[in-house]
Parts: sequence; structure tokens; C-alpha cells
Amino acid sequence: MRKPVFLALAAFFVAASLAQGQSYLCEEQFKLDDELMARYRLGPELPPATAGQPAKPDLFRDRILRYTKMKLSHKLSGLASYYSGFFDGRRTANGEIYRNKRFSAAHLTLPLGSWVEVTSRATGKSLRLRVNDRGPYARKFVLDLSQAAAHYLGVDIAPDRHVDIRVVALPGEDPLPEDANTAVASIETAAK
Repeated sequence: MRKPVFLALAAFFVAASLAQGQSYLCEEQFKLDDELMARYRLGPELPPATAGQPAKPDLFRDRILRYTKMKLSHKLSGLASYYSGFFDGRRTANGEIYRNKRFSAAHLTLPLGSWVEVTSRATGKSLRLRVNDRGPYARKFVLDLSQAAAHYLGVDIAPDRHVDIRVVALPGEDPLPEDANTAVASIETAAK
């Protein structure tokens, strides 16, 4: 009779300690006041505009500067490879079904869902496509292209497979307009 009671008490205390251990350093322990939470929801208050300053921030410029900073942490130029027919119909890293006849790309570090503009150095052609997979896993390649994208850019037959990659949108954003290339180049140059 004592053994089952002892086991029940032991199980109760173990379960209680496990529940407490799982909440250790969790968000429940941190209580944020309403003022701080309002800053996260609405952003910091902007200082009042002076005569020489614009009243609103330049969102386009801020976005380009963010993409320029992102270049430092991601490899955005190098050799491109392309998928074999074996992968057609299989799932990509973000759960989509991969199709060789659609434009898509794989990159090791860019956020899934990012839009990039890929330019082939050999042909000079550019193409905008979405990163929906991880890869390539061979060190010498920086980007895996779908067969349709590789054929459009000429990477599948060109002796020089070097491509330059430019981020045009992060996940959840609309891609930058194509006519914004000159404005982007001037902002990127000024940021360096």
C-alpha cells in the first residue's frame, strides 16, 4: 500500500518540477509595461520635423539601405548551378512542390520567400525570382536555379556561370519596381 502512494507522490513532484523547468526563462516571466509594448506595436516616436528635414521617413531609402547591409552577411555573387530533373515534383525547404518549368532558386542563407534579381555575367540577362529552397551544398556554387531560370539566363550552356544577385524584397514585401534600378544604385553607392 505504501509503494503506490510513494510512487504517486514522486510522479506528482517530478511532473511539477518538469513543468517549472519548461517555463524557465520563458516569456511568461517577463512582464512588459504598456508603454514599452506600445513602442513595439507602433514604433518609436519620430522627432518633430525641422525646417530642413522631411516630415516623414523615406521608406524606399530605408529599405534599400537594409538590403545593402544584408549583402555583408550573405554571399551574393559566384557560380550558379541548376536542379536536375530528379527533383521535379519534390518538396522544397519551404514546403512548396518544386517544378523545373517555373522560375525559382535555392540559396543557403537568404530568408526563404525573398525575391532576388539574378544577372548572368556571360549573357547580361537578368531575371527576378523567389528563393524557395536551401542549397546548393557544393561550396563552389552560390545559387541553384530551376531549369527554366537557368535556360532563360543562359547559365545552362554558357561557359561562364558567374551570376550577380541583388535582393529586391524580403519575405512579405512586394518586390522593388524594375525602374528603380538607377535610384537603388545611387543609394547603394552612397551607403558604401
